[in-house]
Amino acid sequence: MITRELPQLVTEETCAQSVCERCGEPFGCGAQSSACWCAEVKLTDEAREALREKYKSCLCRACLEQFAIDQL
Repeated sequence: MITRELPQLVTEETCAQSVCERCGEPFGCGAQSSACWCAEVKLTDEAREALREKYKSCLCRACLEQFAIDQL
């Protein structure tokens, strides 16, 4: 029952606040609460490696999705 309530508990306010390294916009990072869009955005292994080489921290959802499109 608790797991069904988790999506409602994970909000921008409950996520760790971060700044996108690519665009500089602030966003709520859900990595610590298992609600990260990194798991939702489909990336190739090569794209993930390119991200690791280019950036040291998280990207916002919009930038991560754009990066995924650019890698196609």
